[in-house]
Amino acid sequence: MLLTGAAPALAYAQNTGSTAPPPATSPIARVAVDLAAGAFDRTLPFDIPFFITGRPPVGTTNVEVQYAAVPASGDLSALVWLPQAGARWQPDAPSTADDTFLVLVNTPLKPGRAYRVRFVSRGERSETVTKFADGRTAQKNYVSVDAGVLFAGDISIGALYVGTNIYFRPINKDAPLNGAGLGRRFALTAGLTISSVADENKRTRSDLFWHQSLVLGAGYRLTSSLRGGGGVLVFQQADPNPLVTQKSAAATWYASFSLDLDILRGVAR
Repeated sequence: MLLTGAAPALAYAQNTGSTAPPPATSPIARVAVDLAAGAFDRTLPFDIPFFITGRPPVGTTNVEVQYAAVPASGDLSALVWLPQAGARWQPDAPSTADDTFLVLVNTPLKPGRAYRVRFVSRGERSETVTKFADGRTAQKNYVSVDAGVLFAGDISIGALYVGTNIYFRPINKDAPLNGAGLGRRFALTAGLTISSVADENKRTRSDLFWHQSLVLGAGYRLTSSLRGGGGVLVFQQADPNPLVTQKSAAATWYASFSLDLDILRGVAR
């Protein structure tokens, strides 16, 4: 559903929606539209509500706004416009060149989609001007970096590590996880320990590389910043035969908890 409002200190509008905006835990994103160019100033947000703001034609008494997902074929002949009745921005008086409308897209858009937004402006004499703006939500799979602690079960040792998490879809870190599906929570993990897992004098085991061992596994976002994970830790292990001095790669299971490095940077500031 689209809800409408007015930009502060600009033309005040009547709110015609029936559902209140969700409680704001952070500033709601704004996307500016250039109706003359038919374009937005940035990639459209997804998985969260956001505002669309722009300048209506001079003398506008209401603007009706709808959006539609554009199919992969690019066929624009059978678009499904939402909401069906349209949402209206209505200033107290016909708009001037300085007035700006503000519309809340309350139903989150989906990632990896192209969208067309329709703006129907009506003037004092009921003349109608229809404008379209095309936008797209993010398409690339999301990659994040985090730092955490793991416990390697078979060798009963803990270690600090940093890892890269690869999701199979775009991720909006501002979107709440309430009701989120597996795609927004699950990621593959590859990383390195930053503390050694070698035993005393490297007698029975040592790190795979210099002072680092390899971390391979998967993680699941418990909150927007906290992740639980598990997988295998790869290190070097001595041969039980004392006559064999060369070590070979070995693996053990691990369990981990980690924090997103974006969160850690925020705490450090």
